[in-house]
Amino acid sequence: MQTPWTLIINVTSVTPPIVIAGLSPLLRLALDAERAGATALVLNGGGATLRACFSDPRLKLTLCNEAPQGQPRVTVPAHWVLHRRTFASMNLNAVPSGGTIGVPENLCPDMAFAFAPVAVVDPTSAKMAERLLFRSLRKAEDGWTSRWLNRYISLSISRWLAKTSILPNQLSVVILAIGLYGAYLASRGDYLSMVVGATLFQLQSILDGCDGELSRITYRGSLLGEWLDTVGDDITNYSFFVGAALGLHRSTGSSLYLVVGGVMLLSGLIGSGFEYRYLIRIGSGDLLKYPLSQATSKRQGKFGFIAPLFKRDTFVFLTLVAAVLNVVGGALVAFAIGAVGVLVSVLLTERRMAKEGKARNP
Repeated sequence: MQTPWTLIINVTSVTPPIVIAGLSPLLRLALDAERAGATALVLNGGGATLRACFSDPRLKLTLCNEAPQGQPRVTVPAHWVLHRRTFASMNLNAVPSGGTIGVPENLCPDMAFAFAPVAVVDPTSAKMAERLLFRSLRKAEDGWTSRWLNRYISLSISRWLAKTSILPNQLSVVILAIGLYGAYLASRGDYLSMVVGATLFQLQSILDGCDGELSRITYRGSLLGEWLDTVGDDITNYSFFVGAALGLHRSTGSSLYLVVGGVMLLSGLIGSGFEYRYLIRIGSGDLLKYPLSQATSKRQGKFGFIAPLFKRDTFVFLTLVAAVLNVVGGALVAFAIGAVGVLVSVLLTERRMAKEGKARNP
């Protein structure tokens, strides 16, 4: 368990009154520390103007004149911008009671897209810090389309959104509405409607990164936000593919597409039911915490390189390509097979977890 500790922010002559991605470096340091287990905050220097930076409802740290007795203390310059996991990467349990350590200048958390502390002293260094902060929002588990296309667009949009009063949960609702309208257009069945609907599906996939990016960069993440993101994605997926199946049935008269759409919907609902049950049990709404990959990684073997094809960002983009090429019917059949495969993986995961539970509690 992490030992409670005190953050000491040292104000220097180079501390500029600057805002980066909607927050002052002072508040960002305090929020990072709070999420890493800090319980108290001491501002060493500075006047009432700087202290006012900490009167933010997101911050629960106690602002003290002196550090509480017996707690480890971590000092950091007020003009530094850190990766959000920097404090968490420090072994504060090794600091003696009442001891003080500083954040090393070259400390970089051991994770993808991390960065060492940046001293913000002028507009140039502020831009560098902002660029690194947004770059750190990328995820190592991003699929091909997210890595090479979606993230470039979503991060640019999020950089603008961070300077507005828009909240991540509000954005999630707007993103869902875009996806649902795309599904409606696809259900009309004609070529133009299918292409525009698939384009909105792809736009929803791009914007889907923005609510998470905005919540992390502005420290507004919440359990409700996780569920809005997870459920919104699933509703969009089911709605679009069922809408596309209905549209193809209308335009061709073939009942095959109704069967394909039904298989995708049923597979998705069953799989999501198991996933949601697990997430509720662990108190999270983040679908990435469902241990599906643990059940499938051993089975991927030499074919593991194609795993990104089953990520949401990739199959949404392929849907747009299929719509433009007017081969959505074939794509739906392929996706239906994939949906059944994912459901099988979920069922295997559930069986594995059940066996592990029985082994722990014979």
